[in-house]
Amino acid sequence: MEKPPIPSAIPSSSQSPPQRQKRKLPTPKELVAHYESLGMGSQEASLKVIDDLQNALFVVVSSGRGKKDRFMVDASRKLDSVNSRLAILEMKLDSKPGFPQTLTLGVISAGIASALPHVFGAFSQIWNSVRSASK
Repeated sequence: MEKPPIPSAIPSSSQSPPQRQKRKLPTPKELVAHYESLGMGSQEASLKVIDDLQNALFVVVSSGRGKKDRFMVDASRKLDSVNSRLAILEMKLDSKPGFPQTLTLGVISAGIASALPHVFGAFSQIWNSVRSASK
């Protein structure tokens, strides 16, 4: 089975242009669709896209283009801030319950809510019988 080509924003042509064009990075949706077409699951493809985009961001931010000495501290600071933002985003995503957990919580709460009147009724009958027996 052949792998589909990696999507890119540059149209494929048989002639190479004389000037060097900047290659536009594919969008996250295109990357997710590409990895899903390779047979990965949705979450696995999303994680792979995040990894690819982090690597691309690192390459873009860390390329000093001749001014590496002066901007290395600035690039490091930028990478640290991006990394902290990604960590916060990942924490928020991990703290959200999925569909099965939400459904389970709903079923359990409905069961508790429907059982509470019966439990309170039983306790009141026990209380009334103890109270009448002690008179």
